[in-house]
Amino acid sequence: MRIKKYEAFDMKEALRLIKEELGSEAVILSTRKVVKNNSFGLFSRPIIEVTAGVDDDERLKARKTVGTNVDDPYAHTYKPVFKPVNTEPEKKETDKIVEIINALGLHKFDSMISDIADIKKQMLEMKSSMKENISVDLIPAVMEFYSILVKNGVDDVIAYKFLKKIEKRASTAELTRNQVKNLTAQLLSELIPVEKDYFSNIKQKVLAVVGPTGVGKTTTIAKIAANLSLSLNKSVALITIDNFRIGAVEQLRTYAEIVKIPLRVAATPNELEHVINECRDFEYVFIDSMGRSQFDNDQIAELRRFMDVDSRIKVALVLSMSSNHAELSETYDRYSKLLPEYLIFTKLDETKYFGPLINLPIKKKTPLMLLSKGQNVPDDMELPDGKKIAFKVLSEIPSMWSDK
Repeated sequence: MRIKKYEAFDMKEALRLIKEELGSEAVILSTRKVVKNNSFGLFSRPIIEVTAGVDDDERLKARKTVGTNVDDPYAHTYKPVFKPVNTEPEKKETDKIVEIINALGLHKFDSMISDIADIKKQMLEMKSSMKENISVDLIPAVMEFYSILVKNGVDDVIAYKFLKKIEKRASTAELTRNQVKNLTAQLLSELIPVEKDYFSNIKQKVLAVVGPTGVGKTTTIAKIAANLSLSLNKSVALITIDNFRIGAVEQLRTYAEIVKIPLRVAATPNELEHVINECRDFEYVFIDSMGRSQFDNDQIAELRRFMDVDSRIKVALVLSMSSNHAELSETYDRYSKLLPEYLIFTKLDETKYFGPLINLPIKKKTPLMLLSKGQNVPDDMELPDGKKIAFKVLSEIPSMWSDK
């Protein structure tokens, strides 16, 4: 057997050299990649070293059987068929991956994923279509107000169940449109949980105001404290645990100095417990907390440690009406670890859709405590009025909160 090594830049070139010299009967014995040093050093191009061999007796026998003249093995014309034994080591990586995918049948998942995406899209379109064409079995006189309530942000289930209860009364009495609207407003106002006397409920207690960053907690506390101190002549003390936001302490200190009420700072739960004991002779004590993202469970858990230092602490969750209404319920759920007993809505002057003032108090069974509609201290604050809220969400053309 004749054995010889060939060097080439690729397998195609190596096979050509082998066929030309050894013929189509040659067998590849081994292949490997090598890098030979030259003047270009590490940037030298790798070459393929192929070891091939051929049995001279088999080569001569094959040529005799193929040729037209058996006495002259070279007096013929033919196209040799060369089949290398093993070229797998030289396949490109991408070719190997394709072979593996095909062998395992993974290529079939491409069409499956595409089908799933199409099905998902169709389901979303169907869901949207069903929502737009939802069938509600209410009489026309009541159905009109169902549409208005939902348009103004009231949860569709709440709107339907509520109107279903007054449908019979409205149809039996043959009420006019205005009478149906007034009846709906009256009954809806009675349904909204409202804290009508927070002055008494938080007296001799400690009200902690919590909520996401930027909802207006510090301004809200300043409004409450100023109203109690200046308008009602009550003794008020302020505590801040917001040591993270730049200027937060100074902002509240400025409010406290204007209203002439004391301000104390607590950096840890232990300090807060000590400061609350120092304020036990005040009628009203308020805690301004640091803003915490509703999506950061660790930060809310840290805030919970402050709230647990004294059983007198009551929590009011502050939410902004300028927030995405779809996220308000989730924000409440995240802050539910703090056991909020009251809801305070701010920035009512930045929206025309007041459905959340109904949705959250009813769904979460947490009363509205205060409403805020601006930055003026202490003026831009009011006690929630169920009837005013009801008429706002029953307005066919939404109007700003300050409008009459």
